[in-house]
Amino acid sequence: MDPDLTFRPRILVIDDDPAIRQILVEVLEQAGYQADDQGDIQDFQVVLSSAPVPDCPLPQVTLTKPVRMGALIAAIAQALAEGMPPVHIGPWRFDQAARLLEKAGDKVRLTDKETAILAHLLAAGSVVGRDELLARVWGYGNDISTHTLETHIYRLRQKIEADPSQASLLLTEAGGYRLNPES
Repeated sequence: MDPDLTFRPRILVIDDDPAIRQILVEVLEQAGYQADDQGDIQDFQVVLSSAPVPDCPLPQVTLTKPVRMGALIAAIAQALAEGMPPVHIGPWRFDQAARLLEKAGDKVRLTDKETAILAHLLAAGSVVGRDELLARVWGYGNDISTHTLETHIYRLRQKIEADPSQASLLLTEAGGYRLNPES
C-alpha cells in the first residue's frame, strides 16, 4: 500500500540534541508517522519534546529517556486520540479518547491496542496492510514474525460484530484490513 494514500499524522520533534531529533524522526517515519524537527506548528497534530512547550495548542508528548519505542508510540496514539471527536462505526459510537464503544445503552471497553487499530483503520478509510498496522500500533518493523494483530482483530470482532463469523464492520481484504463504518 502506498503510504501517501493513507492519513499519516504529523509529529513535530523538539529536542536540544540534533542526533536524537534525527533518530526520532527516522523511527517515527518507520512507524508510519510523518515526522520532522522543523516547520510551522500548525502543520502538525502532535508535538514530541523533552520539555513542555508553553502556549502550544497541540497535544504534547514528553520525551523520556531512555526512549522505549512501544511506550512512545502508545503515548503518541493517546495524544492523537484526545483530539478526536467520537465517530460512528456502524451502530457503535466510538470514543477514541475514552477507549469506549457505545450502542443503545451498551458500553464496550477497548484495550489501548484495539483502540489504536480502530483509529488507524478509520483514519485510513481504506485497506490498511498488516505491516503498516504492526508498525503504527506496536512500533514493529517488517522483520517481526507475530500473530498478535490477528489475535487483536479476532477479539475486536467478538466485541463489535453482531455475528463475528460473518464480519460486516471489520473486514479482511486482499492486502490487509478495512473498516466498513457504514454497515
